[in-house]
This record gives sequence, C-alpha cells and structure tokens, in this order.
Amino acid sequence: MKKILALMMCLALTAGTLAGCGGGQAETTGGDAASPAADDTGDEGAEAEASGDEAAASDLITDFGGETIVVALYCNDDSVPGKDRVFGKIKEYYLDTYNINVEFVTSLMGDYTQSVNMMLSSGEQVDIFSSGVMNFSNTVANESTYDLNEGDLLNNYGKDIVELIDPEFLKGCVVNGTLYGIPCMRDLATGMWCVVVDKEYMDGIDYDYSQINMEEVNPATAEDMTELFTQLHEAYPDVNVVYPWNYGYLGQKLAYDAIGGDVFGVLLDPSNSLEVSNLFTSDMFKEYCQLMYEWQQAGFMSKDAATETQNGGAQVIAGTLIADTTAGKPGIVRQKEAERAGRDAVVFQLGPDFVASSAPVGAAWSINSTTEAPEAAMTVLNDLYTSPVVTNLLLWGEEGVDYVLTESGHCTFPEGVTEQTVEYYNLVWAWMMPCEYPTYVREGDDIDLWQKTIDFNNNAMKSKALGFSFDSSEVSAEYTALTNVWEEYGNSLVFGLIEPEAGIAELNERLEAAGLQTYIDAKKEALEAWAAENGVE
Repeated sequence: MKKILALMMCLALTAGTLAGCGGGQAETTGGDAASPAADDTGDEGAEAEASGDEAAASDLITDFGGETIVVALYCNDDSVPGKDRVFGKIKEYYLDTYNINVEFVTSLMGDYTQSVNMMLSSGEQVDIFSSGVMNFSNTVANESTYDLNEGDLLNNYGKDIVELIDPEFLKGCVVNGTLYGIPCMRDLATGMWCVVVDKEYMDGIDYDYSQINMEEVNPATAEDMTELFTQLHEAYPDVNVVYPWNYGYLGQKLAYDAIGGDVFGVLLDPSNSLEVSNLFTSDMFKEYCQLMYEWQQAGFMSKDAATETQNGGAQVIAGTLIADTTAGKPGIVRQKEAERAGRDAVVFQLGPDFVASSAPVGAAWSINSTTEAPEAAMTVLNDLYTSPVVTNLLLWGEEGVDYVLTESGHCTFPEGVTEQTVEYYNLVWAWMMPCEYPTYVREGDDIDLWQKTIDFNNNAMKSKALGFSFDSSEVSAEYTALTNVWEEYGNSLVFGLIEPEAGIAELNERLEAAGLQTYIDAKKEALEAWAAENGVE
C-alpha cells in the first residue's frame, strides 16, 4: 500500500538544521577590514569563479514537474490512524516547494525485506529503500543500488548530506570504489559492555554516589563490578544480581570486530590491524568466560539464565534481578529506566566506544539503480537526512495536534493526549529513520542528545575495516557447521555454566573439525582484496 512521503525543504531551512544538529557546516570567510586590498587580478579571478559557481548552480533542477518518487519505509506500526493526515501535510508542503510527488510504501520490519525484494524483482516502482535492512552487500551484488556519485549526483542534490556525515562513515558504503548508499545517522558506535544496576538495591547497601553521574555512563572495571556484585549478593541473597544476556550479545561487550557479520574470524585489534584471528583462542574471550564462571560460582547469576525467557528489564520489574547488560550510547540511562517502568538506574561501562566495520551499512539507505529520476530521488533522500520539517512530521506528526514543544524545546504530547490516545505516534522510531539529528528530542532526554550522539560517533574508536562485507557462499557448508558448534557451546560459556579452560579447548577442537581455518582463510583473502581495492593498509 503506497503512502505519501516527504520531499526537500528550502536550502535555508536545511542549513539551519545542520547548524542545529552539529553537522558539518560550510564556513563563510569574510574579508578583514584591516587586510590589504586584493589586486585587480585577484578580484577578477574571484568574480570569474563566483560566476562559474552561479552558472553551475543554475543548471540544477529546482522544479521537478510533479515527478513521483516512491520510498519504501520500514516501520514499527503502520496502523496509526493519523498517518494519512500527516503524510498529506508532508505531500502538500513539498509539492508546493519542489513539485515532487513522494509516496510511501510501508512495511513492518519483519516483512520489509520480502516486500521490497518483490517490488525490485517485479519492476514495481520503488526509488528509495533501506538497503541495510535488506543486507547491503546483497543489494549491491544484485545490482539494485544506484551509484550516488554518478554525474556528481550526491554533491549536486545531496550536498547537505555531504556536510552532515563524516567521510569515514560514507566510505563505509563504498564498494569497489563506488558509493552505493548513505549510512543511517544514529548511534553508529557502541558503548561496549555497559552494566545497568537498579538504584533501589544500591541504595540498600548505602552505596557512595559522590563519584557517580546519574545521567550518563560511568567508567568502571570488571573488578569494580565484582566488588559491587559481592555487596549486592550479600544484601539480597534471594535476588539474581546480574543477567549478562546470551552469546549473541557478546559483540556488545568485547571490542573485536566480527567482520563479515559472524564470529568465525575476527579483528582483535580492529582500530590498528587487519589481521584476522580466531576469537575463541584469544585472551579477551578466555578472560571474559573466566569472569562469567567466577560470577556464576559466586552466586551472582541464575543457573537457569541460559533458558530465561524474560528480558533483563522484565526481570528487574518482577523483582528477580538487580542488573543486566546493554550496549551504551547517549541517552541509554533514560532508555533503560523506561524499559524498567521508570525505576532509577545507574549505568557503568567497562569497555571503549567502538564503531564496527558493519555499522555504516547496517541500516544504510540507497536509491534504486532503475530509478527514472535520480536527481529527484537524491533530493528527497537529502531531505530525509537533513530537513526538520520532513523528519519531525514523519516522527512526531503535526505540532499542536500530535505533539507540542515545551519551553525547553523538548517534544511531548498535548495536554489531555497520551501515547495511547494520540492519533499519530509510533509509526516509526527515530532510529528507523535515515537520520535522527533534525528531530525534536523527547521530554526527559537531554536537549542536546543528538549533538552528544554525533560526538559519540565521531570520537569512538573505529575499525580499519569500515564497510567491509564478506560473501560466505563459497564456504557456506563450513559456516553452517561452525554456527551449529558455537550455538552448542556459546550459552554455557557466557553464562559461566561450564569450566572455561576445558570448555574453550573442546569448543576450539570442534570448530577446527568443522572447518574454522578454511573459513578464516576465505575471510582473510576477501579482506586483503578489499583492503587493496580501497587503499586500506
């Protein structure tokens, strides 16, 4: 079912958005009154250059003649009653401004890949889609993605994106020298190994908060956590102290890069080296499993943790758990407290902030290679990343109807309206959109949340393999066998249920028999070829 989407807003509004969200901004350098006057030749050269720029700008399309652009949007809930009203407001604005008719095709997350693939294969019009949700490397291999640098398309019609996004992240969507997508701008980095502790229990042991930031994550070590958990366990022996989540979340704790999207051959020093290694013989893996074993032996964890069906937040609400773990980011404290029905929490972080190789493509957005109007499509995509008009309509709805702004500039529901009664809410979450940064911040979060997220991404440790993808089809039999072995041992090791030295030795023996070295060699060969093609040393 096709729905209406947003188009591009005026350049003045877009530039204001970038300034507000902290994206790269073009600097204007004025002449100093005390500077010597330039000579006539310099003036003539500057005038000629300015004239050339004006001529180039005049060649750009500003009226697209009613061109239709279809955007495939994945969403949380497309049954919200106000969506036609809100989409209508967006359509009206952009038809008046750029004469582009933009339509949405909405799909729930679980249906998105199948739905868009059917559109692509059948030739049904779809101009913009989330290639990351569909597996970026597959869409590139299937030739479904447009070269965004062809005809200088990105620089001409997506220049606000260029100013907004760190070139390192854009480079992550380059395959064999061609830019096929734009990274989703949200928390691309991960705050590794965060522990979220219910404050009520910390109050119960008279914890000293003098060095604690209640609004942000607090740096800590495994030794710090062991000491805290010991006190909590002694005070509350009938409550499980920590739930560290299953083996699938190991990549949120240990700062290796699971290149190619799996743990069978990883980068152990990803910011400095492209050496592909066996994670399961590494010191970091052994030390983690040993710590989990010690915590299990000390009684901090349930012996039934591997089969637990409730998530950590639900266990805390139920009164059976004190702390669980998560991936950190700006705003994580409020998020975890919301998951726990408003219970106050303290968050500790044991690892670095890290951007893995897959982060830029994980939710990238692309233009269909068969689009008949790439300039119009790029104009729309540019606005989806940078326009406060489009993004706030899409996320929040109409101001005064679906949301209001507080004196501090936060977004909240109008008086008498709740999350349950508002007509437009929860169609998409901010992280589902191409870019969170131009949207209003929810009441309760720091008003500078998006600037903090930009800084978080830009300052995090980054993998040298940003943008690398791995086609495992030639070693698919090995992948299946390796996955089966890891699934058999993973939870036992990360929940500390088996003695780690013996368990890890047995795991590695089984992995080797399943073809681990063959798989690592294939991944290493692919990474070396990628590095040579992309000039990465």
